[in-house]
Amino acid sequence: MLIRRAKKEDYAVFAAIEAEHPGYPAWGEKGFEAEERNRHSVTLAAEIDGRPAGFINFWVLRPQVQLNTLAVSRAVLRRGAASALLGKLFEYAAKSACREIDLEVNEHNAPAIALYRARGFEVVGKRPKFYNNTDAALLLRRTLKDL
Repeated sequence: MLIRRAKKEDYAVFAAIEAEHPGYPAWGEKGFEAEERNRHSVTLAAEIDGRPAGFINFWVLRPQVQLNTLAVSRAVLRRGAASALLGKLFEYAAKSACREIDLEVNEHNAPAIALYRARGFEVVGKRPKFYNNTDAALLLRRTLKDL
């Protein structure tokens, strides 16, 4: 598996991956294109067998990193792509002298919550009715002193 900077050619695949996950807050190709203009934004691809199989986007906002989106194709779930993408995010954070990583996740997304908790994130808050005015968002944080 290769973790690399995303390219414009990846965005259609990213949008297709988003579509594999009903209820996922999808950006679509235009959302990823918009991130190219944000100087704080980093978008990475997890490549398996020469094809993007997942992605992550985060903002480096010293002393903090904001994880915005992370998704992996259903075809490669549980093969380590999400963990590898998070690992690369941790590297970026450490090299950028960031002290914490924040994210929000749907309270009903048990697999994502389990992944984040296994990687050291803790619940620090909740936003009621954040997703589609129904589901709450859990706010998670990982401090980086332990990296």
